[in-house]
Parts: sequence; C-alpha cells; structure tokens
Amino acid sequence: MISVDHIHNLDRRITNEGSAFESVAGSNQAPMQLWVPSERVGLHLIDVPTAPERKWPELIPWLLEDRILQPVDDMHFVIAGRSDGGQLQILAVSHEDMRDWQRIADNAGVAAQSMVPDYLVLPWEQGRINVGWRDGLCLVRTGPEQGFAASADVAWTMIESLLDSAEISPRLSISIPDHALVPEHLREQADINNSVIDWEFADIPGTPNLLSGQHRPSVSQLPSAAWLPTAGLAALALVMLVSYLQIASSHLQGQVEGLERQLTSDYAKLFPSTKRATGDIRAATEARLNDRFAQQRALNTGSVAGLVALDSLMQSCECDLVSLLAEQDSIELTINNGAQLKTRALNIPGYQLAITQSPNTAAGLPADMIVLMINPRMGDRP
Repeated sequence: MISVDHIHNLDRRITNEGSAFESVAGSNQAPMQLWVPSERVGLHLIDVPTAPERKWPELIPWLLEDRILQPVDDMHFVIAGRSDGGQLQILAVSHEDMRDWQRIADNAGVAAQSMVPDYLVLPWEQGRINVGWRDGLCLVRTGPEQGFAASADVAWTMIESLLDSAEISPRLSISIPDHALVPEHLREQADINNSVIDWEFADIPGTPNLLSGQHRPSVSQLPSAAWLPTAGLAALALVMLVSYLQIASSHLQGQVEGLERQLTSDYAKLFPSTKRATGDIRAATEARLNDRFAQQRALNTGSVAGLVALDSLMQSCECDLVSLLAEQDSIELTINNGAQLKTRALNIPGYQLAITQSPNTAAGLPADMIVLMINPRMGDRP
C-alpha cells in the first residue's frame, strides 16, 4: 500500500545539510502520494476548446494568458475535470513550485506518485462548505473539485461572498483549533469543531494529479523491504502448487494402477484359460461375450433346442436310443423299449411330437421299437 503525507511534513525531515532522516538505502525510494499547499495552486474555468482534445494542452496556456500574473511558459497546467456548467477546470502551478516539491520528495527518500492540492483532503457534501485549518491558513472546499486556501481574514471574506451569492445558502462546517478565530456572524450559523487533519490517514483522490507532462512521476524501484516479502510469498506459493500437483499426480497414478490390477484379476476369474495384457482386455472380453451370445442363440433355435428339450422327456424312460436323424428343423429318433413314452404326456413348447410304431418286417427288430418325430409348430418356423 502506498503511503500518504503532506509535502510540508517531508520538508521537516530534511536536516540542515540537506540529507533525509529516513532516506532509503541505495537508489530505491519509497512510493508516496503527497498533499501540496493549495495556496500555490490556482483553479481556473474555461470554455471547452473547439479544437481536438489532443491539442488542448497546447491551447490552454494561451487561453489563460490574460488571467495568469506570471508568463505562461513558467506555469504548469493540469485539466482537473469539468464543472457543473460544462466548463473545463484547469489547475495552474508554477514549474518552480513543482520542482521544489519534487526536490523535497527526493531528499526525503520518497518517490512521489501523485501531488494533489490539500483542500481536497476535506470531505465533500452537496449543499455544504467545509473549512479546515493548516498552519495558520484556512482550507476551503466548495465543490467536488473546487476549493482554495487562504489566510483567515481573506478566507472569511470569500466564504461570506459565496454564502451571499448562493440562491440557497449552503451549510457551513468549520474545523479550527480556536473558535475565536471565526467571525461572530459566521460562528452563529456554522457547525464548529476542533478536529485536526490527519494527512497520513486521509484518502487522497486519484485525480487531479499535478504530476503530469514534464513533471510526471518517475518509475521508482520498490525498496527491498517491500518487494522481498512479496517475492518470497510468490516463490512459496509456486513451491506449494508444484508439490500439490506432484501429490495429486501420484495419487491418480496409484488409482489407475489399482484399477488395472482389478481389471486383470476379474478377467482371469471369468476366463482362466487365457492371460491378457491390460490394454487388450476390453477387446478380448467383447469378443468372448459375442461368442457366448452366439452360442446362446444357437442353443435356443432349430434342432438343437429340440434336443435340449428332449432331455427332460427321456429321463427314467428305460429306453435305448437306436438312431437319430436331425435335419435343419426336424428330428427323427428311433427308440428301443419305448413303451413308457407312449403313456407319457409328451409336450415340448414350440414343437409338435408324433410317435409311430417302427415297422418290424425286418428280421431281428424288436416289437416295441418306436419312431419319435419332432417338428417345429407351423407358426414357429423361421
């Protein structure tokens, strides 16, 4: 965080020999935002030039030539913003003052990042004029960017003029160490307190900044006390990030290896006759499952399904199979001692069964030899 202070406080740090009490070692300087005395800064309003904005810095000095007591070449101009009426607000300060303030900052070991008129330290509220006190001078803020600094007698006169010219008289807040310094007629209508401005803890606005143009702030190297902790924290964060990534990678690698071992073990249990590498297990499993599905379909269709169904019919029949003739759909069985089959209720779902007596004209054929014909039902034919 960049510190804040008043340029006069820096000036008090300088010894008679010109060295700073708190200079920073080497070429490093501490960055700081500075309040500067408003009595050295003039605020002017001008109409917006018709020329392109990039040419305004060249035109503004000559537009203010009649209002500036010094030669315009000796002055530094900064555009502070626009007023409620749309006019440009121009801050004017001499180059000599700017150089003096920058010299004070350098001697104090400070790299000035901004310089702002100190009347802007006062709070701003619509419909209120705020007055502060600094080293015998009154600081007066009359608008968002408007204000001035002057000796007490001049400041009271200017405040009276502002109150008289306003259509609606603004409220008045005064922070001053001695109430007797306020004129009696102003004391009656003002809110007065003895608050002291704390320059180091006051919020400094980003604009207007007098350090612009030829007086722009130089890039200052941060002191080692500021950047070394930051660099150390950054290095520590990087080390922690790398360590976390390594731990996470090792953990994921262990999970992957565990899954591979489980996959190999499960495959060996299902198909113990073969061993496969981890990368081939998926393809090998799909091929084996396809073979099993094809075998299942074959067992449930055609003559094979009929043979499977006969297993329950032929149990405990005390008969002998003499011959079997299987075609695509039908099966013909010649059975010896098949008398018990004639007495059973033979039923195979999806098939028609027919038992006929085998012709015994041939020599040596038993009399109880039968022929069992199995055919698919008409509606079940493929």
